[in-house]
Amino acid sequence: MLKKLIDTNIFIDRFGNPDLYKEIFLSDGFIYLSSVVLMELRAGAHTREAVIAVADLGDFFKKVGRIVIPNLKDYERTGEILSELQRIKGYDIKKSSSITNDCLIAVSARSIGATVYTQNKRDFQAIRDALDFKVDFV
Repeated sequence: MLKKLIDTNIFIDRFGNPDLYKEIFLSDGFIYLSSVVLMELRAGAHTREAVIAVADLGDFFKKVGRIVIPNLKDYERTGEILSELQRIKGYDIKKSSSITNDCLIAVSARSIGATVYTQNKRDFQAIRDALDFKVDFV
């Protein structure tokens, strides 16, 4: 069965418009939530309504047992990828934590055999050059 790991940007768009990305959410397969995505969503929740929506999302995925949490090996591999991205592609991770988070999402997806669904083609394509994982750009 297809496993789908959804990036933060897609969840944010869906919070604003639940009709978006129906082809991802309503097609075959299981949706997984990365703990990294949950952290990013919570960091961006500044209203009571947003905090409740993020908490409800997290509670649902906890209940169904589909939260993906990076392990030590995932963090080590992420460090290797970040080193390569800095050396080969000129990334400056001191200026952006988002690439670190994206690497953790990609490594975690690979570890469970999931496809990452994202709008962030630039960063995930760069990561894909350093790590073989499935990604679908929407």
